[in-house]
Amino acid sequence: MSPVRRMGAVYHPAIEGAEAVAHELANLATQRGVESWVAELPRDAGSSGGIGEAVAGSDLLVCVGGDGTVLHASALAARSETPVFGVRMGRLGFLAESTEPEAGAGLLAFLDGKGRVEERTMLRAQVGDGLSFDALNDIVIGGEHLGRTVSVGLRVDGVLLAEYRADAVIAATATGSTGYALAVGGPILHPTSGDVIVTPVAPHLSYTNALVLPGSADIELVVARGIRALMIVDGATEEPIESGAVVRIGPSPFRARFVRLGKERQFYANLARRLGWLRIDHALGPDVSTEDTSDERP
Repeated sequence: MSPVRRMGAVYHPAIEGAEAVAHELANLATQRGVESWVAELPRDAGSSGGIGEAVAGSDLLVCVGGDGTVLHASALAARSETPVFGVRMGRLGFLAESTEPEAGAGLLAFLDGKGRVEERTMLRAQVGDGLSFDALNDIVIGGEHLGRTVSVGLRVDGVLLAEYRADAVIAATATGSTGYALAVGGPILHPTSGDVIVTPVAPHLSYTNALVLPGSADIELVVARGIRALMIVDGATEEPIESGAVVRIGPSPFRARFVRLGKERQFYANLARRLGWLRIDHALGPDVSTEDTSDERP
């Protein structure tokens, strides 16, 4: 890892205490000789809010908020390959690396050369021959209005594989596998996996199985004629999809980068804890732990 010479700290303006934490972390970095700046993260997920150039010129971006805030910041930082150190305020999440009380020690550890940078694949969706959209979590094609189903065909490498009539169809990355896709029964992928999950939401008299496809696959979601739909990218950007349109989904040229202080296997301990899978771990015996105690975490 290259040394951090310039660091930005962004925060969600609506989360109480987030701004103060961002300034505290920036001050810590300044005391270590790192040039620092602080800014409010723009509310519009499709906008850089005027901080794009500052992010591109930074070696590290600290993001203070929830998983949605980290998602927005990391998508922005991916364009310049700037790693993101996420600090969550309140609820547990999967993207932020640190809680508020741990953030100072974690940041200093990373500035001292400890930890690693984890890369995550992103998806690119193109509607017909028009605009393209990049997603770190997922691309969802659903009804234009609540309660209306969509009819969507799935083609993989030119082969018609499924025809869904459902509330929506989700194409998710490994990062998105712990989000909306998980909520509708999809599988969980290791965060560095390049595979893509395709799964229907509340399918009507059709398949309920999720599909795991290689990231290199040519994936097409075809909206049936007579159906108007809406594409939602990372839960934020919305794009109307016309009847009969084809949405092509493939790998994005961008990759998100996250600061991680533990080893890769820490993902499994975090997963078990955050999903509450080991509430009866006392029955497994005193030598069984959900923590990876070999990690040198601050």
